[in-house]
Amino acid sequence: MKAKQILIIATLMCFVNQLSAQQADYKKDSLQFKMYTRMYVSKNLETDSIVVKKVFCDYCSEKQLRVLKKEAYRQSLLEQNNPKYKKPGEHRLALYVRLSKKDFKAINENNE
Repeated sequence: MKAKQILIIATLMCFVNQLSAQQADYKKDSLQFKMYTRMYVSKNLETDSIVVKKVFCDYCSEKQLRVLKKEAYRQSLLEQNNPKYKKPGEHRLALYVRLSKKDFKAINENNE
């Protein structure tokens, strides 16, 4: 009975260790970008406008920044359906985008 419990605990520990290693793998081959957007909601609870305020990337080219801004705008459009943004006024959103390093580098080499 005791050997069975030890075997189960050891199996669970191996599983948790493997799971945490897989979650950390994205850091090796991807980049994460933070972006701020503002969404203005009218008194009729309709989105008036979405403005991309800032994309945090010190080493991005103009082409890469354009692609990241488009992605921030796209994600903000998806967020407008979130019930917490269904109040009139200005809403500030902090968005995160993760891209593989290979795809990010290809933005400069290829057309959008």
